[in-house]
Amino acid sequence: MRNLLIIFILISSSVLFSQSADKQIQSAVSKIYNFNFAKASKELDEFSLNYRNDPRGYYYKSLMHNWFFLGTLNEAYKDSFRLYADKAISVLDNLDDRKDSEKIKKLFWLGMIDYNNSVSAARDNDFAGALVSVNNMRKRLNEVINLDNDFYDAYLGIGLSNFAFAEVPAALKWAANLVGFESDKELGLIYVQLVAEKGKILKTDAQFYLSQIYSRTIIDYVEAEKILSGLVKAYPKNLLFNYSYALVKYELNDLKVAEKYSRNVISSKESLFPFIKSMSHLLLGNILFAKEQFDSAIVHYNLFREMRINNDYLGFANLRTGICFELMGNRKQAIKFYDKSDEGNKDIDEDIYAEKLGKLLSQKQLGEELKVILEVKNLLKQKRYKEAEDILNNILMNRESSSSLKAEAYLLLSEMQLSNRKFESALENAQQSLKLNNDKSAEITANGYYISAVSLFTLNRLSEAISYLNKIDNLGDFEFQTSLKNKAYSLKRKINKLSDTN
Repeated sequence: MRNLLIIFILISSSVLFSQSADKQIQSAVSKIYNFNFAKASKELDEFSLNYRNDPRGYYYKSLMHNWFFLGTLNEAYKDSFRLYADKAISVLDNLDDRKDSEKIKKLFWLGMIDYNNSVSAARDNDFAGALVSVNNMRKRLNEVINLDNDFYDAYLGIGLSNFAFAEVPAALKWAANLVGFESDKELGLIYVQLVAEKGKILKTDAQFYLSQIYSRTIIDYVEAEKILSGLVKAYPKNLLFNYSYALVKYELNDLKVAEKYSRNVISSKESLFPFIKSMSHLLLGNILFAKEQFDSAIVHYNLFREMRINNDYLGFANLRTGICFELMGNRKQAIKFYDKSDEGNKDIDEDIYAEKLGKLLSQKQLGEELKVILEVKNLLKQKRYKEAEDILNNILMNRESSSSLKAEAYLLLSEMQLSNRKFESALENAQQSLKLNNDKSAEITANGYYISAVSLFTLNRLSEAISYLNKIDNLGDFEFQTSLKNKAYSLKRKINKLSDTN
């Protein structure tokens, strides 16, 4: 009896020890998500001292420093990330993995370290290094799933790699194929959704990644908003969640909320994430541009330029600054920024567009047609639909309006009607735009096809909708093609799913 009591006490102590460790690590992780890094770091250090055979203290310290590296590109943080990752690996290597439960723990955390290594390498433009780390991660996490297919957190890394590598440019896919790396975009999405719903360790991560997939690839801003709204409420000091929420609200034309959350990021005293702060200045510049507060927009475009850590969107910020100056009557100052519109990232749609338009505007002043189109687009952003509609109707009724201006006016009218769920009218005006454009502008053609497809989809004319989406695929290059092709991909997914259920 005495021996049984001792065994019971030992078992109970072991359970309490595990529960206590989980509770402590959850407290630290919650602080990391809420950007309370000083307190999180202190708790993780104490955790590693108290639980020397538990790798999670070192793992989350490495994760924090990887975040710092990603936010600043400061190599010192990458060194710290690797230091703590190596400490976690050392603990994991000493674990007794003869039991499946211990083997799962070991493989999972080693797989997550591989995942973080791949993110760091990708940020460093080291595609080969990222590929090696992803391959190692997939092997380990697949083994976890083979041992326990209900260990849902293991699906996240595999899901993200499937989705991400499906988006890799064709010029780099040869390397992935060389090591037998296969990717399945749809399976990747299913896995991320699974962890967002059922994950325990990585649920928050999965929810954030899912919001990014919805807002950047599948283009479902309403779903992205739902997820990010919950994340912002749970972790109000997380700058990345705040910025992402602001960006989605901007895309949904909710400028008031977008501005509020952009300013939340900008006013934060957190200094470890200049990338997020610089992007928030760019977003706020765009919000103020849409509100036609051009002098204030210039202030934030300037702050974006000062704080940026790379050339992403630099050309676009320069173009917008030039347009602001020209609309304020300062053509001389505008030209200085038009001349710098080629300084951005040549792989980003906004910077490609900026270089092209900037060259034109540096030689020829902003014309009345472009001014009126900018005005209408800004009114639509502000949801001032009646004013926008009046201007568009005036363009269409004016015999002196050029066919290209009328084509764009019909397109904007159809876009507005689509937002107001007037699908028959949207389809009719999109068709008018295509007719007047007559393939002169590939961008107008592509958008006309897309609005026609959306209208036809909502009118349950699915085969016709697919026909227009296929036409987008057959077009050559056009402005902002990445975003539009992602929208087309999303709509095609919906149609295919609907067809499968019928």
